Amino acid sequence: MKRTAYILMFIFLVGTMMSSCLNEDDVKAPKVHSLKFYTINENKEFIEELNPVSGITYTIGVDTDADICSLWPGGIRQIVKKVGTDIDSTDVNGNVVLSKSDCYKDYGLLKAQGLKTSLNSTIGWTATYQYPQSGEFEFTVVVTNHGYDSPDYKQVAVPFNVKVR
Repeated sequence: MKRTAYILMFIFLVGTMMSSCLNEDDVKAPKVHSLKFYTINENKEFIEELNPVSGITYTIGVDTDADICSLWPGGIRQIVKKVGTDIDSTDVNGNVVLSKSDCYKDYGLLKAQGLKTSLNSTIGWTATYQYPQSGEFEFTVVVTNHGYDSPDYKQVAVPFNVKVR
């Protein structure tokens, strides 16, 4: 009887220690502080552009405390049309069939893709982009801490309105 009690106590203590070692601190949702457009001058310095223009390639900088950042500028959305009509093609789930999209509203659909980003020490997460035409676009910054395969996954999508001349 005493031996069984010791074995059960040992199993309980080992289980408690293992579960407490695997617990991590609470992961906070990331914040996006700013979205800025930059051009690069001949001295390889970033010059902030307040009024982006279509047809010019910009370096986009996002100031955030996130571990991972993806950018969805919203400038391209090409829907496949049914042959010989103006009606949109749809898949078996009722979603439109895209040939290309960088709009966040298409997140998860085939051919929808955000920009690949890299981390820059001076301006934060960066990507390059060129708006094909002028207009007003919904630019979405998607950030997360702790990666995409974690139980503490806390994705935040922050929309910005961008006016392009």
